[in-house]
Amino acid sequence: MTPAIVRTGARVLLIDADDRVLLIHERTGDQADLDHWLTPGGGVEEGEDLATAAVREVFEETGLRIELAEGAPAIYSRRRSWSWRHLSFDQTDHYFTARVASDLPIEPAALTEVEVSLLLGYRWWTVAELQASAETIEPPALADLVIQVLGDGVWSQAGGGSVGGP
Repeated sequence: MTPAIVRTGARVLLIDADDRVLLIHERTGDQADLDHWLTPGGGVEEGEDLATAAVREVFEETGLRIELAEGAPAIYSRRRSWSWRHLSFDQTDHYFTARVASDLPIEPAALTEVEVSLLLGYRWWTVAELQASAETIEPPALADLVIQVLGDGVWSQAGGGSVGGP
């Protein structure tokens, strides 16, 4: 058996003025009949810190330009395992937050070929919708995390940021 590829990810809870979080709907790699919802984000490239990777990934996947302080600490980290094309990944995702205006257009700026093949769409979710959903959502405790962020005002602290238009 091939060992898992160790990977570091940077993801962002984009929370709009209506307290909804943006999630990307995509197929889950090897099994075309399975799908999940997850926050914008992806792999950290060589030479990037986590916050820089998060900002880049949000722009590539949504077209939104957010700001996070360089070296800003993540508000949450989670390790997960996943596979794609017979490769296994052991990934630790680090989450940041950014407040965005409501009704901004989501227009990906630089999706990879793989991302295009997996993408099913985008949706803004309320906490109540997250809590009631039977869909697969990453991370599984996202509703609780959003509640904590909204209650603590985390986006105004070191781990959070703001957005400019596309």
